[in-house]
Amino acid sequence: MVVHVSFFSMRDTVQPVKTPSGDKDLAIDGRKLRWRRRAAGLSVEELATAAGCSKGHISMIENGHRDARTPTLVAIARALGCEITELMPPEPTGNGGAA
Repeated sequence: MVVHVSFFSMRDTVQPVKTPSGDKDLAIDGRKLRWRRRAAGLSVEELATAAGCSKGHISMIENGHRDARTPTLVAIARALGCEITELMPPEPTGNGGAA
């Protein structure tokens, strides 16, 4: 039996999530968030406290298991001293890599 292991997972794709209420959560690049948090010298707990959310919520965002609603994203960006756009994934180019 051959077992194939893939290092790509669904959490590596960043997609906005439509909530039951119809509000759209914003996609955050968890790797960018983690990098910014570490660059600021903050622990997960310190960022969570500064942003007014739980450690688990920050951790889940960083690990790609949860997106953030706009007020949470604004609070996280403020706590990190950056713009919201600096935490979001880059826009796709739309050309599919064709020249």
